[in-house]
Amino acid sequence: MKHPIILIIAINLAAIALSSCSSMEDAVMQNPYISYLENTGCLSHWDTDNAESRSEVNKGSFEMLFEGQVAKCKFTSLEYPCDYEQVNVKITYNEGIMIIIEYPSSDKADCRCEIDASFTIENMPKNDLILKIYHGDTQGNYDSASPKYEGLINKTDCKILIPY
Repeated sequence: MKHPIILIIAINLAAIALSSCSSMEDAVMQNPYISYLENTGCLSHWDTDNAESRSEVNKGSFEMLFEGQVAKCKFTSLEYPCDYEQVNVKITYNEGIMIIIEYPSSDKADCRCEIDASFTIENMPKNDLILKIYHGDTQGNYDSASPKYEGLINKTDCKILIPY
């Protein structure tokens, strides 16, 4: 008699565990996330002592192309330290506000590089949103009081291009 009761309890516990994992997976999948992050190598470089060597024409931009619940994004002409290792991008989304933080892995060099980085944001919200973009330190920390961009994004425009 004890064995069938233990078996029933074990089956119930297994069912609860499996359903809670599924619920957790669903919650994670509902938030936007980054995939396919790529960056170019150093396209051009200059010494930090000679800041005039960078042309004013080479100012950067951020582009976002909407395709359903996917956004293809590209930073052009990011100014990073020569030892940047890689471009990192983090996103958060909460209550209609999407925050994108781009930052280098390292920042100890005395020269600067111009780099492009592209990535995809999967599971974009269906509604318009407020977009804030920040440049972070090597740990991804940033000053929330000074975004490099902040604005309302209307997804029906299908594409945005922002000086950055």
